[in-house]
Amino acid sequence: MVKIAANDTTRQAYTALSAPLKELYAALPDSVKQTPTAQRAYHSLFPPQKVKVGDEMADGALYDPDGKEHRLAEFKGKYILLDFWSRGCGPCIASIPELEEVTQMYADRLAVVSISIDTETMWKQYLKEKGLKGNQWNELRNDGGGLKAVYGVQGIPHYVLIAPDGKVKDTWAGYGKGVIKDNLKANVK
Repeated sequence: MVKIAANDTTRQAYTALSAPLKELYAALPDSVKQTPTAQRAYHSLFPPQKVKVGDEMADGALYDPDGKEHRLAEFKGKYILLDFWSRGCGPCIASIPELEEVTQMYADRLAVVSISIDTETMWKQYLKEKGLKGNQWNELRNDGGGLKAVYGVQGIPHYVLIAPDGKVKDTWAGYGKGVIKDNLKANVK
């Protein structure tokens, strides 16, 4: 009962403050809006619409370790498995051998895209240390937005399976041995 009341109070406070905060944000000069703090504020005030199973996939700028920009649309017509991960996440690291295995098993029908949420320096250093290959990409942003927000990533590892028609087929979080294979076996035709 107390928790429900606290949630209602928080919701009421947010609703009461939301409009004036949005007005204040709108009045900021463009140079201020480009700062990381203002970008985080923007994504809190104007959260992106989350993509759900059955929705059209969301796409955005992703970068490989050489700085080349990529988009998920490059793989339209194939299944796409998004793997949101970080080098400091034990289950993420444990999943790497299985991801490499399914990349080979489904090479003709599936593209695995590993999206690191680490900083650019940490990400590149880890890729080099471990010799990771394939579609190792990063959004190179830390503003609370981007594909991580649109796909509703709350914890990692987080996986999103996109069908060849561009629709989100499945999404799941967490890793245990065999989970990725089992999910792909059930969903990839």
